[in-house]
Amino acid sequence: MANPFLFSYGTLSDPEYIQLLIGRLPKYTAATLNNYGLYKHPANGYLFVKPEAGTAIKGYLFELSWRELELIDCWEDVPLYEREIQLLKTENGENVEAFVYTQKTTQGISVSATEAKLRRDVLNDIEDFLESMRRGGFFK
Repeated sequence: MANPFLFSYGTLSDPEYIQLLIGRLPKYTAATLNNYGLYKHPANGYLFVKPEAGTAIKGYLFELSWRELELIDCWEDVPLYEREIQLLKTENGENVEAFVYTQKTTQGISVSATEAKLRRDVLNDIEDFLESMRRGGFFK
């Protein structure tokens, strides 16, 4: 089975964060997710998307191994985030199906009205997450 593609619009769009999470830097391609809005989760400060007609989210598309996707599912706290397939348009006009993490029923805060989560806080969250995954035997 071919490797999956993932659309990233938040933490996973940052090269330092994704490299820390999966141990490598994937090749990013700019892409757009149409009819979704971008929000900040009120409890944890992380971004999420949910359906919103007439809006578009700019982000990045990249290829993962299935094992890397499994690790990112854990990072994204599935089922808090739902992973679903959506059709995206790349910067060169191609239509590509990719996984997107969504939260369709969460009441979020408009991104334009919020401050970004502090970089050091995100890096600490990733380091804590990876340590818990090591302790849990994910990397055996």
